[in-house]
Amino acid sequence: MNRRGLIASGIAVLLMSLAVLAGAQTRKLTILHTNDTHSAMVPFDASRAGIARMATLIKTLKATGGNVLTLNAGDVFVGSFEFNKSLGYPELKIMENLYDAMELGNHEFDLGVDMLAGVLSGRVAGASAVRLPILCANVDFAGTPLDGLVQACIIKKIGDLTVGIFGLVTQEPQHFPGDVVKRFRHPYEAADPEATLWHYAATLAGGLKAKCDVVVCLSHLGAALDDVLADNVPNIDVIVGGHSHSVFQKAVERNGKIIVQAGHFGEYLGELRLQVTGGAVTLESWKLHPVDGRIKEDPQVKARVDKVRSDVVGDARFGPVYSRQVAVALRDITKSWPAGGRDRDTPLGNLVTDAFRNGLAKAGFQVDCALDVLGYLGADIRAGKVVGNHILRAVPYGYDQDSGLGFKVVVVPLTGFLLLGGLEYAADMVTLTTDLAVQASGLTYAYDSSRPAAAALGKLSRLDPSSVRVNGESVAANLNKVYKVAMSDKVFRFFNDIAGGGLTAVPTGLPRYTVVRDYMKSLKLIQYKSEGRIKDTAPVSAP
Repeated sequence: MNRRGLIASGIAVLLMSLAVLAGAQTRKLTILHTNDTHSAMVPFDASRAGIARMATLIKTLKATGGNVLTLNAGDVFVGSFEFNKSLGYPELKIMENLYDAMELGNHEFDLGVDMLAGVLSGRVAGASAVRLPILCANVDFAGTPLDGLVQACIIKKIGDLTVGIFGLVTQEPQHFPGDVVKRFRHPYEAADPEATLWHYAATLAGGLKAKCDVVVCLSHLGAALDDVLADNVPNIDVIVGGHSHSVFQKAVERNGKIIVQAGHFGEYLGELRLQVTGGAVTLESWKLHPVDGRIKEDPQVKARVDKVRSDVVGDARFGPVYSRQVAVALRDITKSWPAGGRDRDTPLGNLVTDAFRNGLAKAGFQVDCALDVLGYLGADIRAGKVVGNHILRAVPYGYDQDSGLGFKVVVVPLTGFLLLGGLEYAADMVTLTTDLAVQASGLTYAYDSSRPAAAALGKLSRLDPSSVRVNGESVAANLNKVYKVAMSDKVFRFFNDIAGGGLTAVPTGLPRYTVVRDYMKSLKLIQYKSEGRIKDTAPVSAP
């Protein structure tokens, strides 16, 4: 080979080497993320949350440059007077200028498929359609008004990176209207692994991985199932989670995936920084940014929020719910039970169930005890002045078109036998999720979460029947006695389903919000705490 040939060959080798180096060059991606914001448009108080503060923080972090993707993992709807007045449309229109995609959460379906389609299309507001890409892969919308408004996945070009994003919503049937449950593509069927959600998700992820540098699953499955997803579905790089309202202290790295979640109610914004080298996606850093009074409200977004707030106050059903004092909380009334120890009743659970019993008795209904579950309680009530907005955020769920409020309270006649069965079911579920953890008034009992679930034994297992008492009376000694149990109509529907149907409920017409508000107003000073109404007797692990 002559000299010119050697030079040409050397240049070719050099160019090839540079190409290889370029192919292995590390690129970066930042994912900003929220979940379970539940229409917290108006700040809780002068120093906490609010979508105008969130807008400022998102815009500030985006302005730092680089490849930035902003995502919401679902449950934007339901939980505030803002939603009950405007049905989520103003919030989605604000979000379309801040976010790149959103996964549907179960609460987006609370008002039904037709209403959700009306909001997304703009028909409900008589305005333009929502431009924000809305995802949900595991519900089949063919033939419904949502067909074409919701996508299974999208591919976005973020700077020099191609990112594939698909969304999954929980398939726990108690969270959905029946017409949605029938449209789950692949319900969880342990006996038929090929028909599971994981098989479908693997197909989606594999298709995206062939085209994209990074594959993100926007998951509204909850933290526990996100772990299962990571273990069973290849080709996912990042799982941005929601549904369980989990405040992660650090990003989870599991089976080659990175899992994050950012609490609830817009109190935090997650910032995930990734390095992308060739086909490898690795964690550079992750942090939670508190959305608090140190962040100024974005003036344009604040103006839109103030309009919604004004509409709420001007509605005769609501009035000055952001300013009129109902009571004073002398301490934080939290949704969670104390860390450590055995008590499994919570300050908020005790307050709400006491309110049920007190309010219904005043209204002339016979009530022996009252119960609720943690999954249908919302935000803590902080110490200080309590207004209507704080109360609705504590009991946020459901939507009644006439009252503009949420679930109503009913009285359910239950035999001692059925009451024990319901408590056993709740105890069986507590190691999987605290959503069904019972809170009670006039009812005390104990269970042992370390024991096998009753389903494995065909008999009561975790529940201690001898501990179950209604106003001091042993339920196990009175299995055929009928107790009048107050609960929300939503809890009743779920209880009726697991009991096989046939139960009846006496309607009271009283919204849960109204009952709790009036009870707090009558007390004036509130200082609820955990009292040991419910106990888990499982051995306490050493720290």
